[in-house]
Amino acid sequence: MVQENTSMKKVAVIGAGAAGLTATKRITELGSGFECCTFELSDNVGGTWVYTDKTGKDEYGVPVHSSMYQGLRTNLPKEIMELPELSHKGPENRSYLTSAEILQYFEDYADHFNLRQYIKFRHYVKTIVPMPNGRWKIKVNDLKRQKDCIYYFDAVVMCIGNYSNPVIPKIDNIENFNGVQMHSHDYKEPSKFKGQKVIVIGSGSSGLDISCQICGAAETVYLSHHNDKIRTIQFPDNLEQKPDIEKIRDGKVVFADGTEVSADAILYCTGYTYKYPFLDPECKITVENMVVKPLYKHFINIEHPTMCIIGIPRDCPGFTLFDLQVRCFLNTLKGTVQLPSKESMYAETEQEMSERVKVIGKEKYYHILNKYAKTYFDSVSEFGKLPFTKPVVFDIYFSGLERAMKDFQNFRNRIYKLINDQEYMVRE
Repeated sequence: MVQENTSMKKVAVIGAGAAGLTATKRITELGSGFECCTFELSDNVGGTWVYTDKTGKDEYGVPVHSSMYQGLRTNLPKEIMELPELSHKGPENRSYLTSAEILQYFEDYADHFNLRQYIKFRHYVKTIVPMPNGRWKIKVNDLKRQKDCIYYFDAVVMCIGNYSNPVIPKIDNIENFNGVQMHSHDYKEPSKFKGQKVIVIGSGSSGLDISCQICGAAETVYLSHHNDKIRTIQFPDNLEQKPDIEKIRDGKVVFADGTEVSADAILYCTGYTYKYPFLDPECKITVENMVVKPLYKHFINIEHPTMCIIGIPRDCPGFTLFDLQVRCFLNTLKGTVQLPSKESMYAETEQEMSERVKVIGKEKYYHILNKYAKTYFDSVSEFGKLPFTKPVVFDIYFSGLERAMKDFQNFRNRIYKLINDQEYMVRE
């Protein structure tokens, strides 16, 4: 029987997707000073990249986490979708991979670093409660055995992702719409819309991608949005761009420009919100107007700084973000990085919020980095005493997005090749 090493800090990781895998790897590295236990809801690594036909709840009565759909390809090149110390095996003639290829990469990653031994699959986290002694009490349901188990940890790294809690906008008289309504979280493939008139709401990456996919089956797709940046995109001939929906009248959809259409379905590609139902109120984490509070540098719980939430910032190189935040957090646990006082963390966070709102206009966009990404990454690196992210990562990220806006139907044909930390090559 192996005795527990009480000198090592025990860290819980919630989720075994991209963020959870890099957390598990970093925590279990030789000489880290930590022990790791990772709880994963599904029966595989990969998080939202694990495709399932199921919607709603699974066979255990647990909400389906993944928002993956058939035919999905990444909207970022693989060259900046890598976790630390393992590159994609291929293919060399494509930069934009299928969801199955990304999932295979995660499986290879878990096997390469022997991470599965630390992961408890089919374990559903029910509650996380801070203890008076600074530790954490976590209640988990072993779904296969249908048994609740209690665990105690010194720190918690939450890696549950941002794409499982749909946002549905309010539309006047929507109850009078007679067709099908669905959020992209439950969308799987386009055949059910064959010959129909479909309204897709939202012009984010999933809205654009799903709209084009449905065009192959539907009679007409109406893409409803207010994003001037995509007005000039060349879409399939049976896609018509429309402004925001104003209301439902006599069963028809009325748009802000006064036009109206009869539609068979409305598909909401309207994004997701942050939600942490398993956190006890004493964790002090709240979600207000799409902002998770109180977090220092968007990921460290100010009230309980031995807890962090990885991957909240959006519109940035995600895989790089996950690893950077994890390493920074672990350095605070090791004591190699000293957190400011609680008062200082609050003051710095409030100042950043105030400055960001002046630029972006609305508080709800606080976690959306976009052009602010490099500034944010650099601030975490500097605070965490870590190397700065390679400039080429940001260059490729924004190059890919710009290309997508210019030629959405063909941008995935572009092939990227890294030359060094500052340069890359492109082949069409």
